[in-house]
Amino acid sequence: MTRLINRIKEELDTSKECLIRSFKVLENVDSSKYGYCSDVAEIEIEVNGKPAVLAVGFPDMFPNVLPKFFDVNNEFGHIPHKMPNGFLCFTRSDSLIIDDRYPVDILLHCLKKVITLIEDGVSGRNKLDFIDEFEVYWHKSKSIDNVHIHLDTDNKKLRELDMWWDVVGKGFTVYVAAEKNQPLENAVYQFFGLDIKKSIRNRCIYFPLEEGTFLMPPAGSEEWDFQTLKINIFNNLSDQNKKEFSKIAKRKNKDIYTEMEFIIIGIPTQKGATALFGCSLKGHSAKAQHRKRNKVIQQMHPFLIKPKENKVTKLNIKRWHPNFLLNRTGGNTGLKDKHVLIAGVGSVGSEIAMRFAKSGVRKLSLVDPDEMEVENIHRHAVGSNGVFTILDEYGLVPNPKVLAVEKEIKQKYPFTEIKSYWEGIKKTLEDGLLSKERVDLIIIAIGSVNMEMSINQMLHRETNSPPVVYTWVEPLGIGGHTLVTLNGEKQGCYQCLFKEREGEALHNRSAFAKPFQEFSKALTGCGSVFTPYNFLDSERSALMTVDAGIKILMGQLKGNPLLSWKGEDALFLEAGYETTPRYTFSTDELFNSRYLYKDDVCRVCSETGSDSY
Repeated sequence: MTRLINRIKEELDTSKECLIRSFKVLENVDSSKYGYCSDVAEIEIEVNGKPAVLAVGFPDMFPNVLPKFFDVNNEFGHIPHKMPNGFLCFTRSDSLIIDDRYPVDILLHCLKKVITLIEDGVSGRNKLDFIDEFEVYWHKSKSIDNVHIHLDTDNKKLRELDMWWDVVGKGFTVYVAAEKNQPLENAVYQFFGLDIKKSIRNRCIYFPLEEGTFLMPPAGSEEWDFQTLKINIFNNLSDQNKKEFSKIAKRKNKDIYTEMEFIIIGIPTQKGATALFGCSLKGHSAKAQHRKRNKVIQQMHPFLIKPKENKVTKLNIKRWHPNFLLNRTGGNTGLKDKHVLIAGVGSVGSEIAMRFAKSGVRKLSLVDPDEMEVENIHRHAVGSNGVFTILDEYGLVPNPKVLAVEKEIKQKYPFTEIKSYWEGIKKTLEDGLLSKERVDLIIIAIGSVNMEMSINQMLHRETNSPPVVYTWVEPLGIGGHTLVTLNGEKQGCYQCLFKEREGEALHNRSAFAKPFQEFSKALTGCGSVFTPYNFLDSERSALMTVDAGIKILMGQLKGNPLLSWKGEDALFLEAGYETTPRYTFSTDELFNSRYLYKDDVCRVCSETGSDSY
């Protein structure tokens, strides 16, 4: 690397480039001061027509990664995108393509961005970036333990949050705060290992500041004292929220640890988000009031009194509200109020359930009468830990599939509400689930043609059925299908795939496998019959189904298409099976013909057929 930095110096010394006036390689540097770059140079540049000095560090991977720039002499003061150690954050290089053949050009390109950043900061042109980066500045200074916050920042009302803490491991404290009146006991336990019934409670108040608030974040080692914190908050609260604070602060509390108060503050950013920071407050006291023989403890909030001694300690805010988590990971917050019913949670249905939970769907209803089996774990979303359960009365017994999937989802995605029905889908529908609850989408993944025909008829008789999606996999990886029905129109249904022609046996016209071939296998007799396909086939069909389901829920998919994916036919042909002409279709042909399966005289969905039916 030293050879490279010397080559850069030689090239700059002999070039006509005037952006860098001088380039001095530093010896024996403390790499920890320069972003752990062992090769560092001091460069003289011009900013706003005046000479200035920066340090530039070259990471070991340079020129495959960008150089780092530092205002080590603090020449430009407290400006946006400058960290306490002088590091200048001039770009997000995640998607930047770097041509490593030209290291000097990379250096100069980055330096131009750094100079623009500095000049914008000194002039105040990017002053509002301080608010966008407020959390970064706040968290860079000294702080106590992380506080994990479940907070809906779209709600602009000042309010009290639930807050719990406990000691874990060898003396480590975990703090968790959350919106009140939320069913979060399982989520808190799954995320943080806290049993909220046994944890210690504190008072925590959320202060949402008004739109247009500007607060300069503390610079470097600077800290806000109690009075500065109070002024910064109350000068930027709405009148209504000041009244809300007065109500909360005077409210008597039970079972609250009174030695410390917690506050969380939200500042609206120019990009429409909310920056969060927080503090713990010590130095106030609880006020005891005697009423006859009863002793009532009123916890006096330090903002209502002038504590003789007070201590403000910064908190490091970590968010875990589902809206924030989904936005950060590319999920869809538009699904947070949706309810999906999944009938059949076997190899395909279990994968579908897991993916809908991962996508952020709020509620899942799982329907399946079957139990888990050991031989299915290699193509099921639930592994060996979900096959059996131990009951005192019966010993080791197979686990119902719906309960195994429910447990798996609750452990991984605890915000998802799940209701399990250990029964067949026909019974669930006959018991009136659709009239009792709002269901936004039904997925049928039971893999039984005759049963699916019957369900199709039942749902078409419903006066207000939600959209329904049928999905199934063909043998030996040859393909899979997803059929959308009742999506804003009736015509086009599962029965259409089995067009009735006089003198012909019914068969699925969407199939890639030629009809009337026997695909079932049995390893140990009739009790072990199965259709051969692997986990990749299950997952591929699940992905196609969930993709279609999300588009339906978001109103992005219209009508009732038949969607198909086509796999390789090598194993299929090697086993002596035959394909249909539809298997010869290209991907584009399959997509372009997705509505052509409809039967104009279908006895279930067509006007002519359904009248006679």
